[in-house]
Amino acid sequence: MNFKHFVCWLACSITTPMFASNIVPDTISIGNVRVAIHSSAKPIFDKEFAMLGANKKYVATLVEKMRLYFPVIEPILAQGNVPDDFKFLCVQESALNPNAVSTSAAVGYWQFKLETAKDVGLKVNHEIDERRHILEATRGAVNYFNRNNGVLHNWMSTLLSYRVGLGTIKKLPYTVNWADKTEIEVDSSTDWYVIRFLAYKHFWAEQLSTLPKTDTTSLVTYTNTRGKNLYDLSDELKVSYDDLKRYNAWILKDFVPDDKAYTLYHPSNVKTYLSETPPQDLVLTASVDSTKLYAPSRSKITKSKNNQILSDQFEVRNHVVTTGDNLSSIATKYEMKLGELLKLNGIDQSSVIQIGQKIKVNRRIPMLEIIAQKLDEKNKNAPAAEKTVAPAQAVVVVEEARKIETIEPKKSFYIDPADSREIVIRSDKKEAEKIIEQTQVVEKTPEVVPEKINTQTAFHEVKAGETLFRISKIYQVSVDELIRWNNLGKVPTIQVGQKIKVKP
Repeated sequence: MNFKHFVCWLACSITTPMFASNIVPDTISIGNVRVAIHSSAKPIFDKEFAMLGANKKYVATLVEKMRLYFPVIEPILAQGNVPDDFKFLCVQESALNPNAVSTSAAVGYWQFKLETAKDVGLKVNHEIDERRHILEATRGAVNYFNRNNGVLHNWMSTLLSYRVGLGTIKKLPYTVNWADKTEIEVDSSTDWYVIRFLAYKHFWAEQLSTLPKTDTTSLVTYTNTRGKNLYDLSDELKVSYDDLKRYNAWILKDFVPDDKAYTLYHPSNVKTYLSETPPQDLVLTASVDSTKLYAPSRSKITKSKNNQILSDQFEVRNHVVTTGDNLSSIATKYEMKLGELLKLNGIDQSSVIQIGQKIKVNRRIPMLEIIAQKLDEKNKNAPAAEKTVAPAQAVVVVEEARKIETIEPKKSFYIDPADSREIVIRSDKKEAEKIIEQTQVVEKTPEVVPEKINTQTAFHEVKAGETLFRISKIYQVSVDELIRWNNLGKVPTIQVGQKIKVKP
């Protein structure tokens, strides 16, 4: 091999997808049909196969979904006498995403349009969408496959009819010839949908066969759900409301209709299926990381360094309803359960809200506000001789490090990560024992001596956490005066390090 040929070979090796196969099988079996792949179809097959393996993370995520959902899909296909291989068609159609919507308005796991869904017995209304219910949608698909196979007498023709419809499939010469045959051939003239399915089946079956067998991942089913609210079911099963909502996207209004026994799903480490009332001590724990299966949209992801440290205290405020608001979105915004929001306002889920209406909400109070309030109360109640001129904020909160520092040198307190939103301050120094127990505020605060520029005008340098209101209290002036003296405009803002005039 000369140098030129070596470079070409190396370049091809680098750009070849990690899962791409150089060997396209001559035949693939789908149910009782043996499909021969003509040489003219192999480049199409190879391209589809290579594209599937191009993204390692995508492969791992989809394999995890298959291990979760296939145990639910397979028995339904078997009961309907549909080839087990058709489970890979669900992967091809929606990547096992209940919220998948095509450009032609096909929805759910098996991508049914509204008319077709109703035709195969699925219910779609303002309360539920069975196209997003893995069990109900698969039953609908089985109905479709059996009906068409009864006319076409060939599972590959039936598979293609899923895309083009029964009327069109009868006009294709090669599908007419496939009727009642157990051996057929596909070539470059065969519809791409068929060749893509063969590539999907071959690729994903190969991926699943290389994985070690495990019993840890399962989808637990629960049928005692008639007329129940998801929040009640969350408490009943002791599972996360978010996981119940995520894995049961077919529920559109947070409650299960009472017209029939719908099956609820949850990814769990429990190996047995639930049917009736669970034991009192039952706790289901998700066995898969649901954030990997259904990643949140970028608009909902916030940077942790910008999040405030919140206390465990609440206050009731009014939220004014704006365009696009609904009861669920309002509850989410204020980190409330929908049931709590409804109870606070004395309304139910069927209540209609209007733009401009005031809805009561519980707001968690930031720690900085409580600290400022306690400093005010302490300074107000102290004897006149002991009163200090408190700075606008005696502490600086460094969010990333969860660290509180006083402006006095060599004094600092560290806050444990607030995973449960409970903040604990710890310190080995004796000074830390003087922290107020409930508010976690440093007991003593030093005086702030304003920097004098001349005998008539005084300025204050803004420190982290300070507001115009706090500065006005320090210097016994009004906020309006500070705004006017510093020309801060109609929407006044101040920045750390800024020098503002506190005495004209």
